[in-house]
Amino acid sequence: MNPLSRWLAAFVLCLATGLACAEHANAQVLVGIVGWPLDPSDSLRALASETEKCLTTTIRDAAPEVSVVPQRTIRDALFPLLEPATQPRDEAAFAAMLARDDVRARLAARGLRYLVAFAGGTRKDEWAGSILCGAGMGGGGCLGFMWRGERTVLDAALWSLDGSAVVRREAATTEGASIMPAFVLPIPLLARTQAEACHELGMRLAGAIRASASERAATPAQPAGPRD
Repeated sequence: MNPLSRWLAAFVLCLATGLACAEHANAQVLVGIVGWPLDPSDSLRALASETEKCLTTTIRDAAPEVSVVPQRTIRDALFPLLEPATQPRDEAAFAAMLARDDVRARLAARGLRYLVAFAGGTRKDEWAGSILCGAGMGGGGCLGFMWRGERTVLDAALWSLDGSAVVRREAATTEGASIMPAFVLPIPLLARTQAEACHELGMRLAGAIRASASERAATPAQPAGPRD
């Protein structure tokens, strides 16, 4: 995305969320990102890096004031708490982990205000139809038609690191079909459900981060309690 397109995307998102763009121009917001939970035996784990890359790019393009800290940095900072064998098993355990003093200190040292925890992936059907290929005295080629459906489901929770609570939940689902017509040569036309769902989720997260940061900035600081 060129600079002009990036600026326009950010401006449109500002208007869509009802926020003043000028107020966000210089406000830097550091957000960590991590795939959770991880299942080492699940083939969808391979999509985690692509999903992270897509979400990071989309959030940065839509909200230039947001700086996304990669999950490798988060996992290193919290090692070994987010490894497949030691990760929290449910959301209550995840919240308890974020509430730990040592965890809060590790993340605060990096200036993080939010953490995006994402999950999901793509399920693909088996190919249906058929393509026949052959060769003869006059040459060779293929003839036929094949197709398969696929469905991508992605979801994410935006955690506030101040209160170790979920600020917003977002999800995106996209369905499509890959087709492969063959007339002399097979021509695969692949569905892009993963990219489409990821882009949609990234846009929603960008809006959620902006809205939460705006609410936080507008909330007056609580006065200190009386001293003894």
